[in-house]
Amino acid sequence: MRTAEEKIAYYKSYLSIMPGLLQEVYRQYTDMARGGNGGELCGVGEKDADGCYPTCREYNYPSQPDSFFREVCEGMGWEWYYEDEVS
Repeated sequence: MRTAEEKIAYYKSYLSIMPGLLQEVYRQYTDMARGGNGGELCGVGEKDADGCYPTCREYNYPSQPDSFFREVCEGMGWEWYYEDEVS
């Protein structure tokens, strides 16, 4: 698994090439930084008993804590917290 620093460098390299590519990554990471699952990855992996595909977190980052996603978000300049949570 890559470190937060490696992910930051990787994603920043895409900003100049294809900035639109990171919109979904931004959405997933900010959700996971707040403890979410990053959303279902339609068409990826096997469906579970309920007919759902795995989530981004289950499939790509099963052992990563929220703090990993917070670190990447902060390194990318992505606000992962809700304004009313900051005091």
